[in-house]
Amino acid sequence: MNAIEELAAKQGFECMGTCDAKKLVARPEVRAMCSVDKCRVYGRSWACPPACGDIEDFERLMHEFDHCLVVQTIAELEDEFDIETMGEASELAKERMISLTQALDEAGYGATTKTFTAGTCTLCSTCSYPDEPCRFPDKQLVSMEAAGLVVSEVCTLAGIPYNHGPLTIAYSGCVLY
Repeated sequence: MNAIEELAAKQGFECMGTCDAKKLVARPEVRAMCSVDKCRVYGRSWACPPACGDIEDFERLMHEFDHCLVVQTIAELEDEFDIETMGEASELAKERMISLTQALDEAGYGATTKTFTAGTCTLCSTCSYPDEPCRFPDKQLVSMEAAGLVVSEVCTLAGIPYNHGPLTIAYSGCVLY
């Protein structure tokens, strides 16, 4: 396990795997799904389309790195409609990614890594988009999907399951290094 994987392991992720970052594909059709606005953040956040950048730029960015570490927060649900546990797991996944990003910065890896998370950036209670610049552009949390990644495909490349079985939910993020 390398130093970056060790930092990730300390955050408590239940599952991790690695793959070649040059095999990642930023798919325009994934980005296009954002425009449907099911999460109600499209066009309302610096970390989401259309403000987060062009899909071609994400593809180039990903291919500047050699490795991709995929991390997952996994929760067991009481039933298929356990929205409370889903929400708690989502928040925990976000907290872990923020902690991992901070740990990478503190260890001197911040400038040589890029993280993507599950869901939109939640660093600010209200995003300044579009009226003011992003308050934390270097810490902004862009989702894997906003970058055009098919999460299940990235998990497969990393040799980890996307689905951990009935009555589970997994929130995936990744670190490029």
